[in-house]
Amino acid sequence: MEQQQKALGTARMIATLLYVAPLVVFPWIGRTAKVSASLDPKVLGILVPALLFVGVTDYVISLLVERRLLAQARDAGAPQSVVTAAVVTAAFGASLAVYGLVVTLLGAPAWGGVFYVLCAVHGLHLMMRWPSYAQAVEQTDQSA
Repeated sequence: MEQQQKALGTARMIATLLYVAPLVVFPWIGRTAKVSASLDPKVLGILVPALLFVGVTDYVISLLVERRLLAQARDAGAPQSVVTAAVVTAAFGASLAVYGLVVTLLGAPAWGGVFYVLCAVHGLHLMMRWPSYAQAVEQTDQSA
């Protein structure tokens, strides 16, 4: 049990880094990079909403994948799968910051901020769901 809680703590640290690093580094890159040519406003008018749709879909899919992985961990009695669920969910959330960097480098820095906020909300949402991870580890220990 102690080892599983330690592994979950490590997963929490990895998840935190997966959010903090992009949310610090990507906006800095976006501000310091000298973008010489931006896309045509018509293209950005199509690309930004498309990426926003992909980002919101990414968020929803991350919740579905998380639920599925936690259920599989409980059913199989595999606490290590709970750790995997945490890292995979955080990676989904961090990808939202990647969309923000892409949009910023293409010439729409204000929209990049929207993606960074979405990434931060995803991270806070994961923090609020963290007790369900601890509960899943306990349930896997009881079933093993």
